[in-house]
Amino acid sequence: MALAVTENNIIPRFEWRARRSDGTPDRGVMEADTHAGVVRELHRQGLAVISISLAALDTKPVVRADPKDRSLSRRFTRDEVLSLCSQLSVMMKTGVSLVEGLDTYASQTACKEAAAVVRRVRDDVCEGEDLSVAMAKWPRIFPTVMIALLQAAEATGLLDQMLSRIAKDLAKQRKFTRQVKGAMAYPGIMLLVAISAVTIIMTFVLPKFKPLFAAQGDNLPMITRGLMAIADSLHTYWMLWIIALVSIISVTVVWAKSQVGRRSLDWLRLNTPIVKTMFQQLYTVRFAGTMGTLLAAGVSLLDVIRILRTVTGNSLYTQLWDEVEERVNRGQDMSTAFLKSPLVPRPVSAMINAGERSGRLSETLDHAAQFSEEELDSAIKAATSLIEPIMILGMGVVVGGIAAAMLLPIFGLSKSLQH
Repeated sequence: MALAVTENNIIPRFEWRARRSDGTPDRGVMEADTHAGVVRELHRQGLAVISISLAALDTKPVVRADPKDRSLSRRFTRDEVLSLCSQLSVMMKTGVSLVEGLDTYASQTACKEAAAVVRRVRDDVCEGEDLSVAMAKWPRIFPTVMIALLQAAEATGLLDQMLSRIAKDLAKQRKFTRQVKGAMAYPGIMLLVAISAVTIIMTFVLPKFKPLFAAQGDNLPMITRGLMAIADSLHTYWMLWIIALVSIISVTVVWAKSQVGRRSLDWLRLNTPIVKTMFQQLYTVRFAGTMGTLLAAGVSLLDVIRILRTVTGNSLYTQLWDEVEERVNRGQDMSTAFLKSPLVPRPVSAMINAGERSGRLSETLDHAAQFSEEELDSAIKAATSLIEPIMILGMGVVVGGIAAAMLLPIFGLSKSLQH
């Protein structure tokens, strides 16, 4: 939200939705200089804020970055965002102004693209825009949750503290994302090594035995004849094999980017044995930590739900957020939706229920996020310890089968020579 008075000095009009102490929903329009002014007035009236937004006539659209600036967005990594928030927070706490902090970061960062983006943000701030508005022009760089937290901090004047909290949250997300990627990278590397080894054996080693095997004619074991046929095909029609491989990879990539493909992969992550617990805990860490941080910062509940749709990272959670939003709009408790959903671990949904009933939801969500972080660590270790022997066993079966196909005819030939 742009929290500024219009050019004609007209006080902005805010549309608000809230819930009374007895749970009855209420809504209306209020004139105030800032978003924070509306929050204070609603709290004074004893209302629990659900959402606050500028009225349609007062809304100023956010100007997105030019399409030609996409190259800058691609080179501005999440690590750069983390570094920017950390350094800005420290500099502002020591008395450095926001503009000076942005200028300092742009001059010292090693990434030229990051420096260019930060200078553009600095220029917008110098022209009177809020930091959140300036960063919202770069949606590929600065996540939606970060913009929402900055808007809340600007309304309360605690920008330096919020930047520090954002940096800590980004560091946690990076840590757990890397852990999950590391756990999934191991079987991928093992599979690649196995395929490469089998391809080399089938292409270069097995054909050397062809004259020896030809002497046995139809007496060759079935497994040996099958492998020899595949080896001959790889040697003779290698171009067709490459075309087929490239086609399969291309079709798989296109399918994975489609709506059906993304939903199928999301389903597999949450239903594949060994890794399903790991992914469920990862998504729980994401939404519980983000939800707790946003609510503690004063972001309205409906805005929090909107942001969570993009934070979770799994399309199967869409139905959960739809149900939570519907219940909030009707003035009902939202914990029932979490209790009924199989996507949320039972201990976490129970914590959310207790936090909502006690009025300490943001604090309870922080505890739920910490609990899920510990569970995620355990799930990653368990998945890694199970995947490793399974991959070794699989490679042993494949390589052992090829070895058996090569040795069985040799043993048969030696027996024939003895007789």
